[in-house]
Amino acid sequence: MKFEQLPGELSVEFVVGDEVSLSVDFDRDISGYQITAPIYRTQVFAVGAGGVSSGTDIGQVVGNWTVSVTDAANGTIALGLTETQTEDLVATQAYRWYLRWVDTSGYTRTVLSGPLTTRSP
Repeated sequence: MKFEQLPGELSVEFVVGDEVSLSVDFDRDISGYQITAPIYRTQVFAVGAGGVSSGTDIGQVVGNWTVSVTDAANGTIALGLTETQTEDLVATQAYRWYLRWVDTSGYTRTVLSGPLTTRSP
């Protein structure tokens, strides 16, 4: 027997410097939910001659999606990153993003997650 409570997987890929937006529909009422979507650094592909410099800690939060609830009763949200935010996500590093909510009862749940991959223009 096995119990799993894992988030749904949603991979995101875009060009550094582009504005990014997507809509997600949870098909449930999310009125009153607190929703966050942090982006974590998971790997550094290229390092300088001295190794990984300070500020490139694996597991560090390097950004956050802007979360807008567009239709709470039907569970629709919009996620967005500005051009400036995507410029900070360099192609020599790997990232993973997580969408978490705290429902009206105070329960925290990670509902979506996935690799976030950037490409140089």
